[in-house]
Amino acid sequence: MRAIRNAALLSLTAILLASCGGGSFSTRKDIEGNNTGGVIPPAAAKGKDPQQLADAHCAKYGNRARITFSGAEAGGDVVFVCETASGPAMMATQPPAKAAPAASTKQTPAKR
Repeated sequence: MRAIRNAALLSLTAILLASCGGGSFSTRKDIEGNNTGGVIPPAAAKGKDPQQLADAHCAKYGNRARITFSGAEAGGDVVFVCETASGPAMMATQPPAKAAPAASTKQTPAKR
């Protein structure tokens, strides 16, 4: 009985570990990202210079690219950020709303 339980546990562990892999089984073929950076999957980087691909992506936003992680040697993703001349690009956001004027704290004398 114990042998069956151990075999079942081992099989379950093997299945779970097999599902954790993924880098080489990726189906993504295009660069994913926005004005702050992106990810180059192995299929898109195959035979190409990842720095040039990242630069081309960031150039659409008027920025330059800096690769922050390169798993290309092992068949993994290349991660990059888009930077302006002054530093990393920021997500476009709405300007902060103007605060309402503070209520007057001036007290009027009570009438007698």
